[in-house]
This record gives sequence, C-alpha cells and structure tokens, in this order.
Amino acid sequence: MKINKNYKYISVFFLLTLSLFLVSCEEEINDENYLSSSFVSFAQDQVVDLNLGETVVVEAEVYASEASNSDRVFDIFVDDSSTATAAQYSAPSTVTIPAGTMKGVAEVVVTHDGGLGFGGKTIVLGMTPVANADIPTSFTGSSTDPTVTQNFHIITARTYCPDVGVTLEFTLDSWPEEFYWQILNDAGTSLITSIGTYSAYNNPYANFSGDVTEERCLPSGDYIFQAFDDWGDGGTDITIISGGSVLFTADAGDYDDFIQAAFSL
Repeated sequence: MKINKNYKYISVFFLLTLSLFLVSCEEEINDENYLSSSFVSFAQDQVVDLNLGETVVVEAEVYASEASNSDRVFDIFVDDSSTATAAQYSAPSTVTIPAGTMKGVAEVVVTHDGGLGFGGKTIVLGMTPVANADIPTSFTGSSTDPTVTQNFHIITARTYCPDVGVTLEFTLDSWPEEFYWQILNDAGTSLITSIGTYSAYNNPYANFSGDVTEERCLPSGDYIFQAFDDWGDGGTDITIISGGSVLFTADAGDYDDFIQAAFSL
C-alpha cells in the first residue's frame, strides 16, 4: 500500500488573511467573526494516479491558522457530489489537529477496482462547523442575501497512464461470446493488446451483457483496431475514444463478421 502526500500546502499567512461571509443563527458557531485568527481549512485539492488493483492512502491535510494547547477534533464527511463509489474508497469521520501544532491528517484509502477511468472519480470531503473555528466558505448572490457554500476538498483518483489513454466502449448484444477485438501495430503484423485469448463462440465476454468499457495505455503512434463477430451479424456497438475525441465508431449492423479501422495517438 502506498501513501500519497499532498505537497501543495496552504500557508498560514493565507489562512490568517482569509475573510469569511457567515450565515448562522447560532451565536456559538462562527459568531460573526468576519476576520478570525481561528481558521481551519483543508489544503489544496489532490490528484492520485493508480494502477488497476492498486490501493493507496491519500493524506488529506488540514491546517489551522494557530496552534492550541489541546487536541482539536473536527468532524469530516463525504459530500454527495462525490463520483467515486463506496467500493473505491474509505474515509475517516474525524480529523485531529494535535496540541501545539497547526496540522492534522485525514487518511483516505483509495482502491482502483477498474472503474476509476482516465478522467478519474472524485471523493469530496467537507468539515462540519464547530465553535471557535471558522471554516472558509464562498458565497454567491448579494451581500444582503448571500448563498453560502463551504469550500470542499476534492481528491481525484484516476487510472495511471504515462502514455496515451484509449477507452474502448462496447454495447454487447444477446450473444456476447461471439464478439472479439484486438489492436495491432500500424502494419497489422504485431498484436499490441486484445480482449484476451480468442475462442470461437466462447470469447472472453461470454456471460457479459450491456455496456462494457475497456481502457488501454498505449504509446503515441499508429494502430489498427479489429473486431470480429463469429456469427457474422456484427451485433456489438463500438466506440473508441482518446483525449475526449472519438477515433472510431460503428453501430451494430454496420458490419458482418469483421471490421477494422486505423487510428493514431
């Protein structure tokens, strides 16, 4: 298990100079201290790259603008705007800033279960306001009628790819065992990657259904994509995407037993 640290720190000077528009009916929480020396905030957002099946510990750092003579414990939560699934992370419910320090660490465990994607999934953390500690917020609207939004900490976990990420999307028909695909070099003489071992009418998607997404990390260059349908009815929708651009697409019925396309990365 690796530990991923965030090296971009929010300086104490920045925390000391933050101003906060506060909306609260409770005198004991954020009691109209528009400029306070008791700010508590997450450090900057983080991005972590993982290989398939890898688990890392992401250290989400929390800073206070001043030290205290006792431990301070803050409740944290995962916001509903997060796109990561429960199987892809676990997060603590509190973070502690030890006595005499201005820094605490919340350890978030992230696992690549195959669903992160090159674009990544997000884990959005927030802190619950407490007495004698101001949490930076932003607001929209007017100064007399503001809408206050807490500034969250966003961890983006994504598939590691040092080269060029390629996403292959397939919509399988009722006989997925008939479908097979592979990517060759530009001469068509060398196999670069594939779904797995070919077996007529018993290909690796047997027992799959619906939409399937595959990811491959390939060096820049020219390639040939090939798809086969053992029955010859071309029953699978195919889309190849890289960098947000569609490189190739074919609808079910556009081909019979075979289709191929050249693409460049």
